[in-house]
Amino acid sequence: MAQQRQEGIQAEAIEWHVRLQAGGTEDWEAFIRWLESDPAHSAAYDKVKFADAAVHPNMMPVMGSPEAANDEEDASAQASGARSRSGLWATALATAAAIVAILVALPWLTAGPSRHEVATAAGERRTVDLGDGSSVVLNGSTRLILDRDDSRYAELVAGEATFTVRHDEARPFLVEAGDHRVLDAGTIFNLVRDRNRFSVEVAEGAVVYDPGGTAVPLAAGQTLLVRSGGPPVLGRREPEDMTGWQRGRLSYGSVPLETVASDLSRNLGTEVRLDPAVAAMPFTGSIQVGGDAATLSTLASTLGLQARRTGSGWLIEPQPRATR
Repeated sequence: MAQQRQEGIQAEAIEWHVRLQAGGTEDWEAFIRWLESDPAHSAAYDKVKFADAAVHPNMMPVMGSPEAANDEEDASAQASGARSRSGLWATALATAAAIVAILVALPWLTAGPSRHEVATAAGERRTVDLGDGSSVVLNGSTRLILDRDDSRYAELVAGEATFTVRHDEARPFLVEAGDHRVLDAGTIFNLVRDRNRFSVEVAEGAVVYDPGGTAVPLAAGQTLLVRSGGPPVLGRREPEDMTGWQRGRLSYGSVPLETVASDLSRNLGTEVRLDPAVAAMPFTGSIQVGGDAATLSTLASTLGLQARRTGSGWLIEPQPRATR
């Protein structure tokens, strides 16, 4: 069942990638809704984009323009339009086929002789020794790519991780996360990469965000947040709160409830969804993560909301109005 679901999501991701090549505003809005409806959608679409970038021109069939039966002026404009649409569909189908071929080979393309992936399931935690005195703790639903030939490199594909880096000014530690880069010579910092946010929180020492561009320095107690491609926003936070998830405690200061739901899904091991009406509701406070029912019920009641189980996950929504 899980395999069939994954294959279905992959097929949808390919369809969206092809559709967006000439998509309008409505297509993009529908695409964003699709991405936000399930965390697995973003990961699947990232793989499709990678596969498309790996498509070599020789993998694509030559799509020549259909020859007209003659060059007479009375050739039907409607027929010409039909041929044009046919050519576009053929190109789209060929692109999709090439992407599928790359996806099949993706494990071999991305792994290589030295790169390898470390991953955790929702609710799982894992500590990895990086081999040079540095280490990383992965929260649930996290994917991290490491390099056996370079212990000073990591790529955060998705999720949350705390890096404890051994000091070495001669060999800075680089973490990539999509378009984001974090450079560090020796410190403790926490990274989160969700579908619509990226954050850096420095618990000890200092790091540089975007070292090849804006080069934003961050010292202990400082944070940086980027949402949906927006500009970086700097802030401050108690260092002990940055890694509180390792002790089962999540602390927030006026963050959207959708951020809390994403963090709870990762830590509880069960999907926590929100009614759209409450997704942007601000939340300030601490949550002691325990059983999902107790944790979510307490959170919801504190906000005047309700939490109810839906299938294999939970939904937080407004309280039903009393009927007269």
